[in-house]
Amino acid sequence: MLTFPTEDGVPVPELARLAEERGFESIFLPEHTHIPASRTTPYPAGEPLPDYYLHTPDPFVAFAAAASVTSTITASTRTRASGTCASASRR
Repeated sequence: MLTFPTEDGVPVPELARLAEERGFESIFLPEHTHIPASRTTPYPAGEPLPDYYLHTPDPFVAFAAAASVTSTITASTRTRASGTCASASRR
């Protein structure tokens, strides 16, 4: 399952628990959690930068919280530019 979590959506630990209950084997989160204070390169889809980018949780903190309520789900980040930045698996 791929999701872009923000403070307006389902908390990642709850989402991971629900995904695991429904048979999903993994969850993927974006890893773009740090926005430069001075953005000299414009957002590719046009300005302004969408607010949800400013409210994205750190994926590894979110994965730690998800791990506390699940037992089998695998978690990883996924970005278009850099491929996969995989966190530790617990299988």
